[in-house]
Amino acid sequence: MSDIEVQDNANTDKEQRTNGGGDEGDAWGSHESSSVRRYAKMPVDKNAPFYNMNHKYRGMAIIFNHEHFDIHSLKSRTGTNVDSDNLSRVLKGLGFRVTVLTNLKSEDVNRYLQQTSEMDHSDYDCVLIAVLTHGEMGMLYAKDTHYKPDNLWYYFTADKCPTLAGKPKIFFIQACQGDKLDGGITLTSRSETDGSSSASYKIPIHADFLIVFSTVPGFYSWRNTTRGSWFMQALCEELRYSGTERDILTLLTFVCQKVALDYESNTPDVMTMHQQKQVPCITSMLTRLLVFGKK
Repeated sequence: MSDIEVQDNANTDKEQRTNGGGDEGDAWGSHESSSVRRYAKMPVDKNAPFYNMNHKYRGMAIIFNHEHFDIHSLKSRTGTNVDSDNLSRVLKGLGFRVTVLTNLKSEDVNRYLQQTSEMDHSDYDCVLIAVLTHGEMGMLYAKDTHYKPDNLWYYFTADKCPTLAGKPKIFFIQACQGDKLDGGITLTSRSETDGSSSASYKIPIHADFLIVFSTVPGFYSWRNTTRGSWFMQALCEELRYSGTERDILTLLTFVCQKVALDYESNTPDVMTMHQQKQVPCITSMLTRLLVFGKK
């Protein structure tokens, strides 16, 4: 069977709507999905607890590293090359084929993402995209203009990139999501008085995505000009020491712990920015455990 086949599904959909039992969407309306049913090769049995990470290659990893901008209000991101170098080194150690792209314009970012999604990923375990840039609430910056974060994963849904269907699609985004500051809170000591596994199956086109922002929506993200961003420092350290042992969500929990507890801004000359905190934000649509076992 080829990677994608289609067949007329209009009658089947009609029967399901008329004879089916009672599932409704929590929205005023909806856009009709395509009337054709798509197929992709099954990378792992339906009830397998782990993703299949035993393909010939680990997968492609693309790092969009933005240091300089044409937009006058955006300062150069001193220290981002430290992040890019550290992440590239760690990902290569995990078996990824790493490409670093520096200071691309929005059109070029979009073109490269589309070209990558159109490649044959049949022999790859997964794909990983990292973006190191400036950001605001609901937008990221390329060299020349801003774009929406969902542009990054738009081309990688299962219907658009069938050779990655059922495989992890990972996005790490180091960027501010606003200008709010997190002053933290001090915690005091706690008082003592306190069907067949091999049968075909259908998946949502947005399944198997993992999206990690360096900070929560609306808030500032911190970067040290000599050591790199807090998030990338913690992420690279955890991937380096635990990347082949822990599942990714457990690993990312410890990344969050490290950023939240071990880092604090040091800007005594600007007291409003001094001793501020940060915690990454994880959105997971993963449907299995993901471990980067040794290749």
